[in-house]
Amino acid sequence: MSYFINPVGEDRCVFLLYEGEMPSAELSAARREANGVLGQQHWNRMLINVTQMQSMPTPAELIDHARAIGTGIPGGGRVALVVRPEQVRSARLVEQVARHGRVFLAYFLNPDKAALWVKQSPRRQIMGRNGKEKS
Repeated sequence: MSYFINPVGEDRCVFLLYEGEMPSAELSAARREANGVLGQQHWNRMLINVTQMQSMPTPAELIDHARAIGTGIPGGGRVALVVRPEQVRSARLVEQVARHGRVFLAYFLNPDKAALWVKQSPRRQIMGRNGKEKS
């Protein structure tokens, strides 16, 4: 029942890690604290890792959290959500709700890929071998 917030200046990103059993109120408090750090630093990138959580919130709680994520992410921001394979179904729901609320959120199974994606500028695309843009 804990969380860790790690602001990384060189990446202009806040890393938020949830661990253990997290009641909905504590999830919200951690998210608000992380959003506060973003606001203080004038950053718009967050990586949320829920792989160490023992249980997932209910679908209704997930929808509330997904809607609330966008309250602290300024326009042009990115949120990467790192999940375990058994959390993918919930992650899809969070991604859909967040994007519907105009938050550029994507979920990942690999924390390294999530970190690379969240640091990338939305305007800058990575070029593939065939010269076509990849996102």
